[in-house]
Amino acid sequence: MENEHHRITSAEVARACGVSRATVSYVLNNDPRQHISPETREKVLEAARLLNYQPFAPARVLRSGYSQLALAVLPFEQVDPLIAGTLKRLQDALSEQGYSLIWHVGLHDLASQVHPSANLAPAVIVSYVDEDNPEANAFIRQFNVPIFPMISPKAREAVGEIQGGYLYERGFRRLVFASPERDDLQSLSEARLEGVRRVCAARKLAPPQVAVIPGTREGAREAVAALLAQAPPPFGLCCYNDEVAIAAMAALADAGVPVPTAVSVIGCDDIPLAQFSIPSLTTVTFSNSYPMDQLAENIIAASQGEPAGEVPPTSLSIVVRASA
Repeated sequence: MENEHHRITSAEVARACGVSRATVSYVLNNDPRQHISPETREKVLEAARLLNYQPFAPARVLRSGYSQLALAVLPFEQVDPLIAGTLKRLQDALSEQGYSLIWHVGLHDLASQVHPSANLAPAVIVSYVDEDNPEANAFIRQFNVPIFPMISPKAREAVGEIQGGYLYERGFRRLVFASPERDDLQSLSEARLEGVRRVCAARKLAPPQVAVIPGTREGAREAVAALLAQAPPPFGLCCYNDEVAIAAMAALADAGVPVPTAVSVIGCDDIPLAQFSIPSLTTVTFSNSYPMDQLAENIIAASQGEPAGEVPPTSLSIVVRASA
């Protein structure tokens, strides 16, 4: 069958604006080693727009010797607001350098060749894979490219430690940990719970009770009712993240339990909705001195076989609001 679609080439762009094909290549690839006048650059870009020129990725990879694609692997059922915001900023930073970021979300078929991600040729992997997830780790290693982990091992338990320490300093001698119901979050949730356990052990407190908070209002009510029957207030409630914290506060309000006087609640992530909950949510935020443009530069360096810069450690801080 005759192909009705014609791919516009860089040679056609060059003829349209009266410059060499090499000049078009320098402009479209944003080659920093070549000096192109602003007038010529604009002429080439305008011709490419008018002709609807689209770069042919396989040819570009063969020509340059490296891919300009970063693959972010997120073995979750859904993308939380903090992660989505981080990846959007990284995507913007990479796109300024001519690179693309593709997200792979989900646990299903990670190690299967039938998944679309198995057909990609990324230059690097941006990984949210937990170190204890062998299936997901096997999936990202198959690409045989540099891997940039986005979950700091030290920060996993530090969240629970800073939550428990904050509530202890405010007089709470009984701590409870609110865990999510989602299966894909259990490993990270257990790490944050371990941080709360360490606080209790160091301060000679009873181990924290654990309450699993479902993602429905009725389910949250039932879970909180069971918790209140076993652990009457006052106590401090350390929540896996802000979404769990907001669900728990809604259930506490339904049960007539005042926050923060009877139960103080602290979340994690500082999502945009945290400031709008009633009461507004005290939470842990990640203060990372590792800006997205620096991460993008490291990714590009690694994709070209160059050494990447050192990653500064992630620090945690408390955003104090009314719930604690």
